[in-house]
Amino acid sequence: MRADWDKALTHLQRGNQAKALRLIREALARHGQGSPLLLRALGTVHSRAAAVTNDPAVRARHHRDALQAARRAVELAPDSLELAHFRALLLYEAASDGRAYDEVITESERGLSIKVPSDPAPHSLCLPAADLDYLRAELRTLIQKANLASISLWVKTLRRPGDDKVWDFFPMPDDSVELHPLPAAPVPRWANEIKKATKTPEERRKEVEVQLAAMRLVEQQQLLQASAASSSPPQSEGDEDEPPCSSPQCDVGLWRA
Repeated sequence: MRADWDKALTHLQRGNQAKALRLIREALARHGQGSPLLLRALGTVHSRAAAVTNDPAVRARHHRDALQAARRAVELAPDSLELAHFRALLLYEAASDGRAYDEVITESERGLSIKVPSDPAPHSLCLPAADLDYLRAELRTLIQKANLASISLWVKTLRRPGDDKVWDFFPMPDDSVELHPLPAAPVPRWANEIKKATKTPEERRKEVEVQLAAMRLVEQQQLLQASAASSSPPQSEGDEDEPPCSSPQCDVGLWRA
């Protein structure tokens, strides 16, 4: 089966995704649908094809087929950390709404919950297999990215009627002065009260929600930057051009059967 993938990889590197896809499908027809390796390879070819096409409909179809292959591979090897990361990454690349980002988080958390991974295993597409600590760090990064994307998407939906800009993050009104004893000759406050009355309770509630979302967005960005700085694996001089192969777009030329 690795020989089949090796042939498909040659055509994939030459930019002939159609030929690579045909070879993998023929291999699946010969060996059956029970090989996580071939399903992983099928998902990789579909993902690469989606990345190079300009047709939205074709891209969506390749994303769908890649996710279906990754899901079947994960079902066959549920204890594989590499396959969990592969599927979570595909979900993230295809995500466009809050529900899809939730699926990214769910799959990433499932991968992190694997106590005894089966990797490296025969279904590992890349040799040498990616470091397990590196894969876990990548899954945590995907969770942070999905959270950030979900919050950003939600904030963009909070717009003023007829306004193309996202709501400004106004400072929360400080009404603590109202708790102080009134002076003997208070300053008339009718103008301020009228101004406050122009905002409905729903508008004030949304302003508070936007502020909380903004605070969470900044916090997630800081965590993401800190995680990226701490989880970058050291590379030797000989490996500078060959990063760990844990992405569906990775050049799986790190090994030859």
